[in-house]
Amino acid sequence: MKNIYRFIILAGTSGLLFGCKSIELPSVFDKGTKEVPRYGKEALHYQCENYQSFGLKLSENGEEAWVMLPDHEVALMRDATDKQHYHYGTMDLHLNGDQTTLDDSDHLHLKACKAPERK
Repeated sequence: MKNIYRFIILAGTSGLLFGCKSIELPSVFDKGTKEVPRYGKEALHYQCENYQSFGLKLSENGEEAWVMLPDHEVALMRDATDKQHYHYGTMDLHLNGDQTTLDDSDHLHLKACKAPERK
């Protein structure tokens, strides 16, 4: 009977020790943020009037722009004549500093969009 209690105590203690290994305790002294921007580190976050926003990531050669909206992403191609204009179907993006616009004739009309200043 004494051996059964020892076995139960030993098994319970072992289980607790193995369970504690998988638990990660938060570090109180960790400085800095581990928060990842909503659209990723490489994308620019544009804030538009009426509290609307979108993310934008340009390809390395600048021929393609990925517009990241809350529910989907769209790849837009650069216009051959206007290098600041990207389009695909009914969606148009005009890069113009603090007056950048993103327009989809169906339902999306974002005006006066500004990217944050780079540090």
